[in-house]
Amino acid sequence: MTFPAELAKMYVDRAGQPYQPSNGTEGEVFWSEWCRKCSRDSAMRADADLDDCDDNEQCEILDASFRGEAKEWLFGTDGQPICTAFHEFGTPEPFRCPATTDMFGDAS
Repeated sequence: MTFPAELAKMYVDRAGQPYQPSNGTEGEVFWSEWCRKCSRDSAMRADADLDDCDDNEQCEILDASFRGEAKEWLFGTDGQPICTAFHEFGTPEPFRCPATTDMFGDAS
């Protein structure tokens, strides 16, 4: 989701803090920017019907967002809301979690 620049400036001091859409329209804009482009949820990308999806094809983060528990939805350093677990659909899955420290040099 992209806030207008003047609005995002108001949220720069919230960098790293949880983001929760304030209403359904804002939530839909966030989903369009992040969830509908992410490999974590087939139904959000509209390439599968929700009823036909296995548990591993549904994003637990999206489910948590409806309970106000999406820890991965944060304000970025620029004041824009982000999903820290986003993985663009169609790109190769990382071999190693990017949050894991590389103890052996440039090993992937």
